Amino acid sequence: MILNELKLYHRSGHFIWTDEYISNNMLDAHLDFGNDAASRNIKTIGKTIDWIIKKIPKGGKVLDLGCGPGLYASLLAKMGYLVTGIDISQRSLSYARKKAIEDNLQIDYHCADYIKDDIGIGYDAVLCIYCDFGALTPLEQYIFLKKVNCALSDEGIFIFDVFKTGLCENMHETRNWHYSDEGGFWCDKPHFILEEVKHFRDQKAWGSRTIIIQEGESPREYITWDHYYTEDSIKEVLNNNGFILLSINNKLIAENEFTSNDVMFIEAKKKKVLKEYSF
Repeated sequence: MILNELKLYHRSGHFIWTDEYISNNMLDAHLDFGNDAASRNIKTIGKTIDWIIKKIPKGGKVLDLGCGPGLYASLLAKMGYLVTGIDISQRSLSYARKKAIEDNLQIDYHCADYIKDDIGIGYDAVLCIYCDFGALTPLEQYIFLKKVNCALSDEGIFIFDVFKTGLCENMHETRNWHYSDEGGFWCDKPHFILEEVKHFRDQKAWGSRTIIIQEGESPREYITWDHYYTEDSIKEVLNNNGFILLSINNKLIAENEFTSNDVMFIEAKKKKVLKEYSF
């Protein structure tokens, strides 16, 4: 595991969102509204919500996939939308549920894997924000889009965002390691950190792998993927999976220091299926 190079679309057995220690640091990053580390800064979130509500009927039924601590879900619920949030992180959802109670909001939160688990039906809108779609492998994207298609009402819309080619200006291939003599983001004890970032150009994908080695423990590997798209390529992905591209917004994400601001928001709806008649 340590000596081999990262292979295309390899998945690790450990995940930052479910790791007991790291998920707490991820929640802290989510709730730091001044930066874009895990969620976008509060100004960008507000700007995004203003754009989204123009696309959804008032009081509509909304599904927020990868909802995290409920930053978008809570704002939509305050505006009268019927919101369901799904996320794989129990820690983030615990915060989201507590905050909903404090704010007297009726939000239906579920801890689930939206690739493997049921996500419901009859939604006026399905959201998937913070470039989560591009973090999926092609097979996962196929499964995901099929589930979103089934989850939407006939006139429902799918809103999500993806990186554009500017992501490549922020990512750099590397293989290195260093030692941390105290706790940090990945571990609360002294540990070695092995890092690899690899560009798979043909697939327009970046893979990032971190391996944590600490005394008395088996190595832990964490892998993430990020795809980037052109307007034509995301339109093709949607068209091949039962969706029609309605609009693209390239102006919601301001320049930031954490990751690429070259992001497009997509509005799509599922294709009409003609009824079959027997004569």
